[in-house]
Amino acid sequence: MMLQAHYPNRDFLLTDAGLEAVVEVFDDLHDAASEGQLQELTALDNRELLGWLRELVFTAQETISEIESRTARTTRQEPVLRLVK
Repeated sequence: MMLQAHYPNRDFLLTDAGLEAVVEVFDDLHDAASEGQLQELTALDNRELLGWLRELVFTAQETISEIESRTARTTRQEPVLRLVK
């Protein structure tokens, strides 16, 4: 049985500009954290914010792994191995 993936937010196409906007959000978040000013940028407490950041990092890493894995299969390269902490 083949499962069909559902992508609820496919009304837009990811572009360089869209991804750049995401990077800017994280850059602003980093600046606020570095300056001890997170409370001016978000109403989330540290525990909630860390949970979201860890989820985002995990999802980004999994996406990278999927892309690299598919690329390796199509170009017959060795898969990329990652060290896990």
